[in-house]
Amino acid sequence: MALYQGQGPVGSREAVKENLERLAEVTALAADYGCQVVVFPEKYTTGYAIGPRECRELAEHREGPSIERARLVAKEHGLAVVLPYPERDGSAFYDSISVIASDGLVAANYRKTHLYGAAERRNYSFGQDLPPVVALNGIKVGVLNCYECEFPPLYQYLAEQGAKIVIGPTAADGHFRLADGTMSQVPYQDATRHIIPAMASIWRLFIAYANRRGWEQVPAGAWQYQGNSGIWAPDGQPLIAATAEDRHHDCLLIADCLPAAVPPFSPEGHHPTDNRLTLHPVLRPAR
Repeated sequence: MALYQGQGPVGSREAVKENLERLAEVTALAADYGCQVVVFPEKYTTGYAIGPRECRELAEHREGPSIERARLVAKEHGLAVVLPYPERDGSAFYDSISVIASDGLVAANYRKTHLYGAAERRNYSFGQDLPPVVALNGIKVGVLNCYECEFPPLYQYLAEQGAKIVIGPTAADGHFRLADGTMSQVPYQDATRHIIPAMASIWRLFIAYANRRGWEQVPAGAWQYQGNSGIWAPDGQPLIAATAEDRHHDCLLIADCLPAAVPPFSPEGHHPTDNRLTLHPVLRPAR
């Protein structure tokens, strides 16, 4: 699996074109390394820090030109592409992820169900379908979107659906400008320090967290992303994780995720099978 951690242009049709050119370049490189999956950060096509005007101008149908370009690239290089993008469906807009299989067919289109903060809720509607589990290279893979990577029940749900790997495209920053124009008083938490390793070890999952790096400059202000991408193994340890130096350069993080090689949690204990708490997998109304 390959995770792309990069900085890109934001908020214009030219930005979308440039980001898709980069996608083709990165996917070709991932294929040269023998990867079966390449994952891009949240809202990769447009950049994350877009407002309602840019969202409405740049959002695309689930079969739109950006998805079509990614489908062709996936098929050309024979690997799956996980492409986050803003989706338009009639008069509704969603923070979506298209999972494109190695044959160029869309295996899933997931609309973010847990939106973060006022800005996302101003741009998007809440998705109404639970996160998907799809087979990529013969392995069941679950999908979460950024903020959703911080909700433990979502991991339990995906594990109970048979997922062995969870992919989380992300746009986690530090301080950022709130919808009312003020700056946040505390930095956004680094989920890779506690939540991601814990969820990986409890539910015996590989978790791939694909974040942005660098800056996005928009009318509302400047956003700096944490650049803390990585892949965590089912023992909670990182197979690969971005370093402080990696925050200064676009990079491709690559690791083997081999569920069949995962050892037992302990001689007798196993959280996924010993858990007696059942989920009621129905999304509550958004508040």
